Parts: sequence; C-alpha cells; structure tokens
Amino acid sequence: RDKYFEASGNYVSLIADGGIVNSGDICKALGCGADAVMIGSPIAKSKEAPGNGFHWGMATPNAVLPRGARIKVGTFASIKEIFHGPSKTDDGSQNFAGAIQTCFATLGVATVKEMHDVQITVAPALQTEGKIYQQAQSLGMYK
Repeated sequence: RDKYFEASGNYVSLIADGGIVNSGDICKALGCGADAVMIGSPIAKSKEAPGNGFHWGMATPNAVLPRGARIKVGTFASIKEIFHGPSKTDDGSQNFAGAIQTCFATLGVATVKEMHDVQITVAPALQTEGKIYQQAQSLGMYK
C-alpha cells in the first residue's frame, strides 16, 4: 500500500475482517496497518442484534437472505456495553472504546494512522508465560 501511495498518490484503505472477537484483536489489526476493522461477531452477540444470538458471517451471499453456516454466538450484553462498557467480563469482549483508548495510551499514539507505525513483536511465549495464576483460578483466557 505504501509503495502504491508513493507512486500514485492514491491511498488505499485496509479493512481487517475475520476472526475479530475482542478488543485485543482490534488493536492488533490496527497495529498491523488496518484503517478499520469489521466486527460482525461481537455485534451479533448484542441483545439488539436481529440474529437472536446467531451470526452468518461472510457465508452470506445476500444481507437480506442469510444462508451458509449459521454460527451460534449467543447474546450476552447490550450494544452499549459492548462498545462503551461497563465491562462485566475480563476477556476483552466489552467496552471496546475504553480498551482501544487504553491501547493507544499504552503505545503513546493518538490516531489510527500513528498505530500503523508501532513496532509489532510476535512472541508465542506470551500465550503461556506468567499465566499460571490465571490458569489455576480459571481467569482471563483460561475460563
């Protein structure tokens, strides 16, 4: 995208889609260069969503006629709680706005554009390192 922009002067926006489940996924997508993030499953989990706890995702050939794999995602919070909290869980599935603000503050950035310049480190050990207490108490990712 950057080379194309330099050559043509035309900016191509990147939109991340697929597998976005919580606020951490949103922050990672923005840090990897996304300008926006599709969040179908989290919205489908809202009490206000018309799917009543089900999501069809990208398998839907027509937004009016859902087909394909129907995935049960459940309903657990209002759209307000999902986007603005307060959170009732510690898994990043609620209060997206607050989590993104915290992410930006932690990284010292103020805009999505600045997020594109953060350094990303892939560290598989972070999945398990220091998590012994969470695992023992069934907290966080060990629920």
